[in-house]
Amino acid sequence: MPDFKPITRRPGEIIKSDEWNKIQEDIRTDLEKIEKRLQELKEYVDNMVESVTLVNLDSPVGRSYPLNEIVPGETMNYGTRVMGLISKQWLSEPPETAGTICRFGVTDLVDSFSFWAGAEKGNAKLVDVNVEYIDGSATNIGGLYIHDCTKLSTKGKDNPYIEYLLSPNERIWYKYEIKNPNPDKEIRHISFVKTKPESSPRIANVLHYRSRIKPLAR
Repeated sequence: MPDFKPITRRPGEIIKSDEWNKIQEDIRTDLEKIEKRLQELKEYVDNMVESVTLVNLDSPVGRSYPLNEIVPGETMNYGTRVMGLISKQWLSEPPETAGTICRFGVTDLVDSFSFWAGAEKGNAKLVDVNVEYIDGSATNIGGLYIHDCTKLSTKGKDNPYIEYLLSPNERIWYKYEIKNPNPDKEIRHISFVKTKPESSPRIANVLHYRSRIKPLAR
């Protein structure tokens, strides 16, 4: 830091106009720099995001199956006990009927969340997502396209997946992301509902979500 040498004046001493003007200009420049820096800090804080991953999720509805177990009505499993963070698959009960696949508790403010899914007889709009909030309200995100888990499918335009996991016997999990329509409301539950009985969508026991870090009110 350069040495600061203040210009001092004795009481009653006259200051030159150019010196006075320079002082005022320096103050104005410094204030502009401070204001710009504060704005940059505000933008940085407003864009801070917290990422959370929930694993081994349980559900009061539906039924879970180990990945190496064959689901009733199907002929193959995933050929492994664990894929990444996924250790179980949730399906409606019984699997050949439409209904709630699973309901996961969250209890947090959420901007977006992602989940892993796949379906036998997939590549169609098979799942609705219901988001329930602490205040008692709810919203429905309907007609989610779920890709086929028996062979790798192209992303397409309907609900394209973010990434996928391939099992040793080449069965697939796809990762999807959903934006919360009400990010300022605290979520209580996220439910996945099967809408077509002829298909067999499954949801993994892992949920990822992101939330903006909101500064406390003064």
